[in-house]
Amino acid sequence: MQRYRFVLAPRWLALTAAGLVVMVVCVLLSQWQWGRAVQRAAANEVIEESRVAAPVDEVLPAGESLDDPDRWTLVEATGVYDTAHEIVLRAQTNNGVNGFEIVTPLVLEDGSALLVDRGFVPSESTGHVPEYPAAPAGEVTVTGRVYESEPEGGSIAEVDGHLESRRLSLEMFEDRFDYELRAAWVADIEPAEGFTALETPSFKDWQNYSYAIQWALFAAMVPLGWVVLARRERRDLDEAQRTAAPGDEPEAAEDPETINPRT
Repeated sequence: MQRYRFVLAPRWLALTAAGLVVMVVCVLLSQWQWGRAVQRAAANEVIEESRVAAPVDEVLPAGESLDDPDRWTLVEATGVYDTAHEIVLRAQTNNGVNGFEIVTPLVLEDGSALLVDRGFVPSESTGHVPEYPAAPAGEVTVTGRVYESEPEGGSIAEVDGHLESRRLSLEMFEDRFDYELRAAWVADIEPAEGFTALETPSFKDWQNYSYAIQWALFAAMVPLGWVVLARRERRDLDEAQRTAAPGDEPEAAEDPETINPRT
């Protein structure tokens, strides 16, 4: 270890500290990506295995928040559409097509409401909402997939008797209605003629697994790089000592007879 005492120099101590910081950041990013991958894989599994719709009161009880395991499941709800508070989501994309989504509150028996995305209509490149089927009157039963509320953003406008927004955020709309909204919204999986169902969500969990492995490899490369640099510097120091100029070597002791001649 004496040969590597140079790593205790300030320059090397700073390099070591920087390497440790980089390694910790890479490990944390790897763990985060792995967690994202696990979440996405679980979501894909829920979507693939959802075959039977559960009653909405079991999955989204009034006054309670959405549980993570219930995202992407199927629910069945019965109620009456409130067409006076219809919502048009603009600038939406579905299966690569630009257009609008039509959302109508479904008022349930207990007086609360569930926001139902009734389907997608493609844009006609006019900037205006195209004609779309009106919500049926009377009591209806809807089967839909559960989506969590989107983050708040943008504004809400009142246009031609309906509300328009780019995001379906419950927090943004809750003050617009006289009734309580359930803690998530659903997309009708069998929309009326004239609508297109929203594409089934699918998450690329393999990408996150790949990123997690990459960050882990980056973290492993930090100590390996440190060792390579240390060995290279030790080699350079050894080479410098071997090729030192003769005048730099210590002078040899002179012969005593030369120093004190006795003749």
